[in-house]
Amino acid sequence: MNILLVQHGKCFAKEADPDRSLTVQGREEVIKVAGQAVEAQIEVGAIFHSGKLRALQTAELFAQHLNVDRMEAIDGIAPLDDVEVFAQHFQWPDQAMLVGHLPFMARLAAYLLTGRAEPAIIKFQHGGIVCLEQNEYPHWALKWTMMPLID
Repeated sequence: MNILLVQHGKCFAKEADPDRSLTVQGREEVIKVAGQAVEAQIEVGAIFHSGKLRALQTAELFAQHLNVDRMEAIDGIAPLDDVEVFAQHFQWPDQAMLVGHLPFMARLAAYLLTGRAEPAIIKFQHGGIVCLEQNEYPHWALKWTMMPLID
């Protein structure tokens, strides 16, 4: 089973846009990564997001490019939510994409890979994808990453 973890695209600062919508650059970077995912024939069964505007907009862009019909806002993936509780209770469908925020996404990846949420072991980028593969419960491995920038 694979899961795809995505940090939302770049967004406006709260002072400039209280809703924190995606910037033009943020949209372009998400579209770039989504295009790379299409070229790599990545399949996504469902996209789950935090419900915050920047995560919703990121999820919508991936859904449009990857032809994903199921997109849903879920609780438990806000920036400071408990990754252990989420990981133990969420019913992971295969090829699910989870669009959220830091530090939650980095903590979730660390928890799934090591059993500990700290320290972070993967550097996320806005709009990038981290694919984890579950070989046998409860063991996960990093399968691949797809990022908008190499820096």
